[in-house]
Amino acid sequence: MVTYHHNLETSRSFFPSICSTHDYEQDVATIRAAKRAGLRACCGGIFGLGESFAQRVEMALTLRELGVDSIPVNFLDPVAGTRLEHADFLTPLECLRTIAVFRFILPDRQITVCGGRERNLRELQSWIFMAGASGMMTGNYLTKAGRNPALDRQMVADLGLTIAPCGCSLSEDCDG
Repeated sequence: MVTYHHNLETSRSFFPSICSTHDYEQDVATIRAAKRAGLRACCGGIFGLGESFAQRVEMALTLRELGVDSIPVNFLDPVAGTRLEHADFLTPLECLRTIAVFRFILPDRQITVCGGRERNLRELQSWIFMAGASGMMTGNYLTKAGRNPALDRQMVADLGLTIAPCGCSLSEDCDG
């Protein structure tokens, strides 16, 4: 089945603080249209933008209501020259609590920890699985270098977990 990726970025109540180019309801309508078309929906966001914990819960509830199939969880890794370049990093435990709450609200969905995990989780990266993550993105991200995939493979092996193919169809070389 084909998957359509379209992040909401944050909660409805916090969205106007982050984005002024379009309305939140446009993003919600896009996800609903993808689901009506019979596509799987991959939809998540980024945390550490200044939103409250209650707004993170609000976002998880929206994702549940939309029936998304998988949720990418990103943590802000500020970039120099942007409006959030001086944003405070999330603590590792705050990141883990966010993952755990998403798992509680979305118990049967794929939750993948992606961007910003190296910077925000630091030495607690392996704890994402105990918090409820189904997986993690390895290698580089769209605009930032990620952690060496060999380190991630070793971490997974040390935890006694196995690496499953991602099934993303992005390339023949993708190993999940």
